[in-house]
Amino acid sequence: MTHYNHYNDLMDLGIKLKRSQGSVKTKCPKCSHTRKNKSDDCLSVNINEGLYNCHNCGWGGNVKFKQKTDFIIPPKVNSNLAERVIKWFDKRGITEPTLVHWKIGESLEYMPQVKAKRRCINFNYYRNNDIVNIKFRDGQKNFKLVGGAELIFYGINNIIDSKTCYIVEGEIDALSFHEAGLYSVCSVPNGASKGSQKLEYLDNCYEYFKDKKEIILCTDNDDAGLQLRNELARRFGNYKCKYVDFGDYKDANEVLVKKGSETLRNIIKEAKNFPLEGILNIDNIWQDVLNFNENGVVNYTIGLPGSDDYFKMSFGEWTVVSGIPNSGKSDILDQILCNLATTHEFRCAMYSPESYPYEGHIKRIANKLNKKNCDNDDLNNTKDFIEDHFYWIKIDLENLTLKGILNAFRELVFQKGINVCVIDPYNMLDHSAQRDHSYIGKILSQITQFCQQTNTHLFLVAHPRKIESDGGVYKKPTLYDISGSADFFNKAYNGIIAYRCIGQKTKYKSDVVRIHIEKVKRKENGQLGEFEIAPDFGNGGIYKPIHERDKKLEIIKDNVPF
Repeated sequence: MTHYNHYNDLMDLGIKLKRSQGSVKTKCPKCSHTRKNKSDDCLSVNINEGLYNCHNCGWGGNVKFKQKTDFIIPPKVNSNLAERVIKWFDKRGITEPTLVHWKIGESLEYMPQVKAKRRCINFNYYRNNDIVNIKFRDGQKNFKLVGGAELIFYGINNIIDSKTCYIVEGEIDALSFHEAGLYSVCSVPNGASKGSQKLEYLDNCYEYFKDKKEIILCTDNDDAGLQLRNELARRFGNYKCKYVDFGDYKDANEVLVKKGSETLRNIIKEAKNFPLEGILNIDNIWQDVLNFNENGVVNYTIGLPGSDDYFKMSFGEWTVVSGIPNSGKSDILDQILCNLATTHEFRCAMYSPESYPYEGHIKRIANKLNKKNCDNDDLNNTKDFIEDHFYWIKIDLENLTLKGILNAFRELVFQKGINVCVIDPYNMLDHSAQRDHSYIGKILSQITQFCQQTNTHLFLVAHPRKIESDGGVYKKPTLYDISGSADFFNKAYNGIIAYRCIGQKTKYKSDVVRIHIEKVKRKENGQLGEFEIAPDFGNGGIYKPIHERDKKLEIIKDNVPF
């Protein structure tokens, strides 16, 4: 399971920390220097959660929800070529005309890695004629970008008006392509970081790729490079992409230096297609086979108390969620999405007509993120985080078909890198095209194809067709009770039933909600079973674990679930 530590973000606020994780008390940068007792550690900090609160002045917050600021424009641009820079690049097979075209410069810069000023090469990032960012590289291969400047592709101007473009992993690789006569090339700004899939620079530049007929991905051959390649292909669509295998060479520049421009061009000509739909070539997935053999299925906690023992989420799958009305299905899904956004930095898209208008839905999301009932200040502090991690499909009464919604999700995968989708509920889609008994099976197959093609996970809420009672108490439905067909059980990868035990109160003054895991297709992702949770409405409606001592059975006369 991946956890994001907020040590650096907290240090950026001026908070002095003596360790990198856990909970600590330290001095408050806002008030400690003004206090009579300057030695008092009045600031409580949870480094793992990113929370901080001063018990003296009240200063506090959550770095997860730090506000966006206007991008900084680099104050000075140097594109003057010194002789030593020309000689340095000459050893790497790159000539002076290429350096001039890319406006390579040199400057004296402070490099935090060595805590000293060093003479650095300047890779200047332009969009149109405007400087956007600069990357500095010293002789020891230390790098830095301008802090607070916008992240974009290096050389993004080069791909304008071309139907084919090349994406590489570093600035020197981009210059190597240019040297070999392959001019429609751009580079990611910060290389490939294993485990990081956010690609905010693509968010800032996606318009440049919308008209491309072919995108050739030329990342390094290491694990991080392959991960970057696969995420770019997911965003653009495998059908539009090819990939280059540099074989025994690390990257494009190594090919250029050791074998020359012609060999580099020939390698690029041999770019391979990603696997086509319905066709499996073992060579295309061999690395995936090796990764599976070594690491097993990659899955992610959904963050509900007790859920890890029974269910974890994998991409390329979908999960059906059901339960009687008013059982908390949608609210629990909101909690799961908040957990995925804060724990894994996943982005989530929702088609949720029952939550319309969305003002109230957004407020409930903010409450869960902040673990409190938000006032306007809390909402404003959380706005940028919600904007970056949650997206809603507009309710269009003229187009409520599954095809239209999945197409909207596909566009969000491309533009924003969506990881998780929600349709809530299935029953409110336009099913007027239903003509035969195989209709439901066909549309559920479309959902499967969508998840596999986009490498996303989709949660599908579906109401049961009937609600049975026993002695006035409504029974827990099963996946076979979903309105329409048993295909929901047969075709879903995973199945979850939420059952609110009406009248079984908890210390949080809410009903117990029993979560039944009724199907897990991959045994690596979990097992059949159940666990109990309850919403704590005094703390934003977040779900907490329930023990027998926390429950109180009340006598009820009417168990109507509406």
